[in-house]
Amino acid sequence: MLPSNDRCGVDLPHYSWGQGDTDVTVTIPFPAGTRAKQLIITITPDSLSVGLQKAPAPVLCGKLYKVIKSADSSWQIDNGVVTVTLAKGNFQYEEWWPCVVQGEPEMDIRTLRPPAKNMRDLDDGAQATVAKLMFDQEQKRKGLPTSDELKYQEALRQAGPPPVAQ
Repeated sequence: MLPSNDRCGVDLPHYSWGQGDTDVTVTIPFPAGTRAKQLIITITPDSLSVGLQKAPAPVLCGKLYKVIKSADSSWQIDNGVVTVTLAKGNFQYEEWWPCVVQGEPEMDIRTLRPPAKNMRDLDDGAQATVAKLMFDQEQKRKGLPTSDELKYQEALRQAGPPPVAQ
């Protein structure tokens, strides 16, 4: 197990990678002057291959740790450095990959230090959930009813007094 780098990934001898909530970015250095037409890069929903046309083997090749959205993934080359951006397939759930390709050295997830999230970065549903949790925590701290208890009290109030038995 390898320690996490500052991009929530790992630095390996032939490539490095990092990740965020929605994507994984792989950076592979090639000899200076390498052009896009000299590369063979294949991105499918469950595999990745990156190498030079006349090389005996790709630099990185194999089954991805998780399925990706290949149509939303891309690559580019700049000054001999290939950057592959893989769109995570299930980014609604925060999931951190320990490796890009299965069988490669894995990151020790315990060393991962994801960047802090701002409430504004969350979708509306997540913001509402966090706001409710924060409200309920503050209510409990003050010894007041939580949001669910307030809803229950309001439902009882609207129902009116119980019928009087005669």
